[in-house]
Amino acid sequence: MQPCKHFAIFLDLENLAKSLEKYDKTPQELLQKILDTFVSMGKIDVARVYTGWGVFASLIPFAVDMGYEVVFVYAHRSGSVVKNMADMQITVDALKLGYERDSIDAFVFVSADRDFIPVIKALQGLGKEVVVIGDEQITSEALKNTADAFVSLNELAGGLKSLSKNRAGKDFEKFFKTIGGIIKFVDFMNYELSPSILKELLTMVMPDFTEHDWGYPNFKALVKDLEKRGLVEIVDSSKMKMVPTARIKEYDFVVPELDIQRVKERISSETSFSKLVEELRNIEKQGIRGGKDYWEALIRLGNDLGWWEVKLGGAEVEKSE
Repeated sequence: MQPCKHFAIFLDLENLAKSLEKYDKTPQELLQKILDTFVSMGKIDVARVYTGWGVFASLIPFAVDMGYEVVFVYAHRSGSVVKNMADMQITVDALKLGYERDSIDAFVFVSADRDFIPVIKALQGLGKEVVVIGDEQITSEALKNTADAFVSLNELAGGLKSLSKNRAGKDFEKFFKTIGGIIKFVDFMNYELSPSILKELLTMVMPDFTEHDWGYPNFKALVKDLEKRGLVEIVDSSKMKMVPTARIKEYDFVVPELDIQRVKERISSETSFSKLVEELRNIEKQGIRGGKDYWEALIRLGNDLGWWEVKLGGAEVEKSE
């Protein structure tokens, strides 16, 4: 029986997430795939994810649930660019384990950063095997050649599909008209335009919508594209806060067709405005549909556009063709 090989995994979360931006796999999928791969080869003694405070915060619960130890490192922002000190902390921790844990046979670095070359050589000098996992296209040849083994993300994931291929055959003109109309409605509601509100309304209008289907690695990338196209202005890049531009006036309002029908079905001469709103918000009770502001705005918009005529004392509807 062959002796069980013991692994220590060091993963730079920012580096992994950026490497996957142009592909159809999520960091969560790769985090799990990495564990599965090395568990099948031996025993994982150490598995650490390094990230800056508040950076990729949504990924942390997934990493913890999978069994990773999360190490927070100092990170600083320069404009829209966030740079953390993960490479330095990984170097220190890896060397420390290399000297203190004789039982660890192999060290795995999930990063395309060539700054790890010195620590890789140091670990090899201690008789350790070193594996590097990274994007084939951006990992330097020097890093690949220094490691005992290099595994591309494409190979590990069983094939990464470029998101740019998802754009083929898509009607982007109609897509951005839809988003423009949704933003116009958010402005009509006097709501703060946030990525979460925009995405919620977009999935209400387009129930099958996913960013990947339209060639975006995440919703943040779509928001940045909206700014490039002049639909919004990002006023706080750290929180992706944005405001509509004057171009929004060019678009027709877009609201969920399902909700238009829901209003029409419930209007009667005996129904007061307040009771109508309360009845509508009780349909789902979650998200934006559970709030009265959404339904009040939709009813007011319908009045303005002639879809119906709702008065404070009652309601009556004229259905438009």
